[in-house]
Amino acid sequence: MKKALSALTLLFLLVISCSAPQKEPEQLETIPEVVQEVDQPRTRVYADMPNYQFQFGSLQLNQHMKDIDLRVFKHYGEFYTDDFTIYRLNRIDYLAESYFIDDINLYFIDSLLVKIQAYLREDKSHEFLNKYGAAKIYINDYHNKKLLETEKVLIKDDGKYRINENLDYYTLRWKRGETDIEYIVNKKADSTKTIAADDIRYFDDKRHRFKLTFQSYDYDNQLAWVKWESYKEARGLVAKPAEEQ
Repeated sequence: MKKALSALTLLFLLVISCSAPQKEPEQLETIPEVVQEVDQPRTRVYADMPNYQFQFGSLQLNQHMKDIDLRVFKHYGEFYTDDFTIYRLNRIDYLAESYFIDDINLYFIDSLLVKIQAYLREDKSHEFLNKYGAAKIYINDYHNKKLLETEKVLIKDDGKYRINENLDYYTLRWKRGETDIEYIVNKKADSTKTIAADDIRYFDDKRHRFKLTFQSYDYDNQLAWVKWESYKEARGLVAKPAEEQ
């Protein structure tokens, strides 16, 4: 009898130990709080988009001022006398070639365009040599002259001649009919230098690294005459008409 009870007790304990595990209480899922967005007014951006483009190639020496579209230029005044007038580019976003031209100056004598200056964003020496042909090269400082004692001006690269990249200050010049072309490379230029806006040197200074100039063949003579007239006027040497005396 005792053996039977022991067997029943052992069987009962085995049943209890093999019973299915109790389930853990289910966790409630947290529902995120919905935040209602408030409509905000959209920001409007008004851009002054150019409705036309000015092309640098449209400029020609000896054009009369009235025949040139000067809307993208700003009149910077007269220098020496009223006959010598300078305009400077005022709206670079209207310039078709703004991707490589940074600024333009126009010089007028007696209302005729006699000089065009363009300041470039990058060196175009090789392009201009291919376009205008052989040029006279002028070395502008002692460092570059000393460099040419051991190096050449032109370097042959892939069968083509290129200007020695070690030269950092030089001038290229061409003559094409009645036009003088000059291209100055000055990699030493200090672009942070400031000059008074009413100083004529501001329009022809050495702060820019790459400067391309077109001018009429007699520009220097015309400018010399303007300066002479200014000199006479400043000293009262200008003769007055007989009726005003």
